[in-house]
Amino acid sequence: MAKKRYSDPKLHIPKVNGRPSVATGKIWYVSFYWRTDPDGPLDKKFSFYKNINRLETAKERRAAGKALANAYRTALERGWNPQTKTAVLKGKRFDQPMTIQNSFRKAFEIKKKTKKQPTIDSYEFHMNRFLGWCKKNGYLGMEAHKFSIDHFYEYMDYVRFEYTSEKTGKPLSGTSVNNHIRNLSAFFTTLKNERIINVNFLKGIPKVDEDPVNNRAFTVDDIKKIKARLEKEDPYLIYFISFMLYPLLRPREICRLKVKDIDLGSGTLSVETKTESLSTRRIIQKLKPVIDKLQILDQPGDYHLFSNIDRPKPWSDAKLKSRVDHFGERFRKVKNKMGYGREYSLYSFRHTAIMDLYHSFQKKGMGDQEILFKLMPITQHKSVAGLKNYLRQHLRTLPPDHSDIYTIDF
Repeated sequence: MAKKRYSDPKLHIPKVNGRPSVATGKIWYVSFYWRTDPDGPLDKKFSFYKNINRLETAKERRAAGKALANAYRTALERGWNPQTKTAVLKGKRFDQPMTIQNSFRKAFEIKKKTKKQPTIDSYEFHMNRFLGWCKKNGYLGMEAHKFSIDHFYEYMDYVRFEYTSEKTGKPLSGTSVNNHIRNLSAFFTTLKNERIINVNFLKGIPKVDEDPVNNRAFTVDDIKKIKARLEKEDPYLIYFISFMLYPLLRPREICRLKVKDIDLGSGTLSVETKTESLSTRRIIQKLKPVIDKLQILDQPGDYHLFSNIDRPKPWSDAKLKSRVDHFGERFRKVKNKMGYGREYSLYSFRHTAIMDLYHSFQKKGMGDQEILFKLMPITQHKSVAGLKNYLRQHLRTLPPDHSDIYTIDF
């Protein structure tokens, strides 16, 4: 067995007449001995004060000192080196120790070069939550290759059973927990590819049970009622929703739109989508009056088409997610008043539009396969299978009356 490089951290308590003293000159501190040579003697003493001596009573100093000793004990057990102040990974490839903190920052910089901003924002959010937990629990300075699956399950227990949402005050859903695992697994894969760790053990962690909420489509009557309500309470939102109904854009795609992306001459708009860096859509007749009302002709091309001041403006200072959340929150206030549950959101309008197109083709007597080929260039799905899967998730249809098939007359 290898020798431990340190002695157990102890609290030094100065005494007078056998009793702990806080008198001037009586210094309280935590200390331990360290082997400068891993195979040599415990030859170097480290002492730490950390403001213990500013506390006024012996009771306070004893409590603070014991807590400090426990902190150093934990840090030493997890690979902290008091000489370098870090847990050092041997090797000359990196210009800094590959601790949990440094390795994740490095992985994040690598990912930023190839991922789109929404993905980067998601990675950063989950990384910061993880590193915050590591800091609180003393793992931040631990060598990345020493961080094990058991350590990660400690974090899993935290996000599953201890953490509560700042917005709702409720525990995270199974979907949110799985999002944590997926994004952090992407980090560990990068660390493995960079040879900072040997294996990504997160790939073997099973997903937790989810309770997904699929956005439900509105009915035609719902659409009429919502528009009437918005005309009174938030008419600008009608324009935003129109870009979901007619060119079938998603909220984040609408928030990416700039004035220069609208080409009235050719009757097209261009936008970065979920699957393409640049997708071109036709401005159909139903959308033209909406664009006219936005009054974009005299606006600078770099202005965002939609903004939080209800007119085009430069809005790049806010992250895309914040811009999307702004409109989502505006609609949430209206739909909650109208009694629609959490299964309805802005996304429901896109589903509603696609379902409406499907049923319109169906009423013209088209078969399923013909409808799929008609819908694909409109919805921008890349494959028939992808569109069929989408329709399977959102289509709500009833079979026609089949009384004439029965031979039973009860």
